[in-house]
Amino acid sequence: MRNLVVRTRPRTFVTPWTLDSMHRQLDNWMDRAFRVSNGDSLEHSLTLTPRMDIAETGKGYELTADLPGMQDKDVDVSVSNDVLTITGKRSYERENDGRNVHLNERGFGRFKRSFSLPDDVDQDHIQARLKNGVLEIHLPKAEEVAPSSRQIKVKTS
Repeated sequence: MRNLVVRTRPRTFVTPWTLDSMHRQLDNWMDRAFRVSNGDSLEHSLTLTPRMDIAETGKGYELTADLPGMQDKDVDVSVSNDVLTITGKRSYERENDGRNVHLNERGFGRFKRSFSLPDDVDQDHIQARLKNGVLEIHLPKAEEVAPSSRQIKVKTS
């Protein structure tokens, strides 16, 4: 006796054209999800989140941030309530030279990154330097702080 096979939906064939269409649709969804712009609208800008590294040395901590194309006037570094905050703004630069822009993925807009500082950072001597699009912040460790508690010898009377 033969087995009866019932198909509930027709077979679909994947062709290069359907794959291309699916790829374009997926790109559109991703563009909308991550707000990628084609350069026509400032409200659909790619979110600017600089990449940063933090390393500890014997004398302190080193924070390095990639800020390509930015100048010192575009960046602000501040410390408040044991929190280091880096803010900045990269302006949208569009040359009006008759070109048709098809894709613009370079991020622009405002950004803000904040980090809680360890207790051993000397906040009065933090230094920051921006050179060739790389922000370097040196967070020196404080000199040995006197312990907040000490042992008190109990005398007998």
